[in-house]
Amino acid sequence: MPQMNTDAAVLAKEASNFERISDELKQVIAAVDMTANSLKAQWTGQAGVAAQMALQRFDAAAATQIQELNDISNNIHTSGTQYTSTDDDQAGNLAHLMQL
Repeated sequence: MPQMNTDAAVLAKEASNFERISDELKQVIAAVDMTANSLKAQWTGQAGVAAQMALQRFDAAAATQIQELNDISNNIHTSGTQYTSTDDDQAGNLAHLMQL
């Protein structure tokens, strides 16, 4: 069976990358919403309704994307913590068995 090498520090760094991407996406959403709010008064008729519906779909999709990014980040953090804990436990068990 191939060996798996895991570095908790690398996992934490990668989790931070997902958090950064999520934060950048939030900034884009805020900019889109600000632009949309400034144009709402000019959106009239069917085109206005369509534009507002498109913005609602964008916001919903963006919120889903942010949640997914946050879930990935949390999962990576948890994996790193669990790996480190398991590795430490196994090292302690081995040291005890070898009477070190």
